[in-house]
Amino acid sequence: MTSPGRHALVFGGTGLIGWGVVNELLSGYPEQGLFNRVTAVTNRSLKPEDTHWPDALPGLPELQICSGVGLLNGTGEDLAATLGKMVPDAQGVTHVFYFVFTSFSNDFEQECELNCGIMRRVATAVNMLCPSLQSFVYSGGTRGYGIYDPNINFKIPLEEHMASQIPEDYAKTVAYPWFREILTKAAEGRGWAWTEVCPDVVVGFSPIGSGYSLALHWAQYLSLYAFNHGISESNGEKRVEISFPGTEAGFNARFTQVSTRILGRISIFASLNPDKLDGQIINTLDDPTPTTFRELWPEIAGWFGLVGVGPSRHEDSSLTPSEYIAKYKHLFEEHGRPKGVTAGVGAGSKQLDAVGHWLNFDRELSADKLRSTGFLEQQLPAHSWMEAFRSLRLAGVIF
Repeated sequence: MTSPGRHALVFGGTGLIGWGVVNELLSGYPEQGLFNRVTAVTNRSLKPEDTHWPDALPGLPELQICSGVGLLNGTGEDLAATLGKMVPDAQGVTHVFYFVFTSFSNDFEQECELNCGIMRRVATAVNMLCPSLQSFVYSGGTRGYGIYDPNINFKIPLEEHMASQIPEDYAKTVAYPWFREILTKAAEGRGWAWTEVCPDVVVGFSPIGSGYSLALHWAQYLSLYAFNHGISESNGEKRVEISFPGTEAGFNARFTQVSTRILGRISIFASLNPDKLDGQIINTLDDPTPTTFRELWPEIAGWFGLVGVGPSRHEDSSLTPSEYIAKYKHLFEEHGRPKGVTAGVGAGSKQLDAVGHWLNFDRELSADKLRSTGFLEQQLPAHSWMEAFRSLRLAGVIF
């Protein structure tokens, strides 16, 4: 039986992480009837058929998409007024999921201030608009453990309590510690809980692209590379090698990735268990056993019919993945994949080019706290990449 009034409001609903949360809610996770309505709030307009979310079925939540909601300007009161007009049953919202992050050049302190301003507006708005709010879940990340500062000597595996131990000067450049302060203050006397879900590499699909999606970045690169080298299902015997875009250290560094499927489920689990996770950080991962790109790259490249090998200085193309995409992305439109250009925003990011170079140290996350809460699901890391690639091909974003 559908629970009355359980309404999920997802900010950044079509982005990399938000899409996965909405997809899991619309698929009936963890069981049918827990939610009766899901509202995806987005800045960019998107046709429902282009979201690639499951079709509405009896017993599953009703979906509504609210596009054109800007979060950068105005006050929390302004945002509350906007959401009150645009979101049906806004006062019935019980669970908020927040997956919005705005990058700002290389000025990380200004970026931090900008994102904290957005969070304050959202917190003010939901307090004004959602009297039945129970839970507020948002995403942090391993940046909050100090991985952007080579001078921080952290221990592995990374445990949640370590996120409160970063130096003060580094904390000025990271929004997550301030998010915790903002939400703690906003929740006082309100009866709702907040939880920060913490991923490292997030592997998944977004219908609008993402500047943070390594899966999209590499999928477009490898798809174009395979196309240009004549790789197809009909000539699977052809052997074309492609080197890992990074260093030996980056190739061998241990980490724990998470798929948008598992991350979405952990986020929903956290929202339904505020008694266990109120005011806490929780690591998110596909598998407690760390992986490396030495293990994954052959399977990632192999999905495109290529032979993935280790880093090399003798690659036949000196172009970085972003340069390669920029040079050849016109082929997507010329060969029936126009969304390879329009939905490929974020692909070609120089930051993603550098992943295999600067992430050259072990940074695996501890799963102990997550498992202690009772969340036990996991999946093979390679499967997450294949799942993302299939979705990108189905959406017409890659060959």
